[in-house]
Amino acid sequence: MAKLQGYKEQVHWEFFDTLIRGVGTSAVAQQTKLFRALNTGQPEMTNMLEGGRLSNEETFLLLSVRFYVQFLDPLEYRYVEDGIMWTLNTGNKTMLGPVPLFVAPAGGGLAGIDTGLVAHVLSNGDPSWNSVLLLAKPIKIEKNEHFSVDVNWYTFASLDAGVTPAVNPLTYLNADLNLKIIKCFIGGILERPVQ
Repeated sequence: MAKLQGYKEQVHWEFFDTLIRGVGTSAVAQQTKLFRALNTGQPEMTNMLEGGRLSNEETFLLLSVRFYVQFLDPLEYRYVEDGIMWTLNTGNKTMLGPVPLFVAPAGGGLAGIDTGLVAHVLSNGDPSWNSVLLLAKPIKIEKNEHFSVDVNWYTFASLDAGVTPAVNPLTYLNADLNLKIIKCFIGGILERPVQ
């Protein structure tokens, strides 16, 4: 369909990309760049059409960031919420971070417990749109400008000269056989050509 020259539309939009989604042992890397080409073409993992940038002629006014995290093991969540540091980059500049994962709560998903105590559902933050990281100032992503959310993992050091061993949350995550999901969402206003 042809573009309507000189006209653009603005729509509320959320882009998402996935660090991990599945069951069984995994091989998540120490450093990962989300919103790059890693998951492009897999709709359950990302809705990005191109790795690291918007489609041609699109711009994005970024207003919020959130991380959806779900594990069967509550201890794993405790390790991950403070074991991940993330950074938002546009172009060659750091725009936000590095900050711990818990700074950008989920703002959605499930929460609660069943009577059998088997299906605890933990999430990082209340399942409410009031529980998201709203930016104090919007971040403009220009057309063809590269952007990413960098995810880095950090070990919890031993504080008693090695009597208690250090804990590496990434090792714990990769060894876990249960369901594990970590997704990042960036929300805002997408401006695109009218067709």
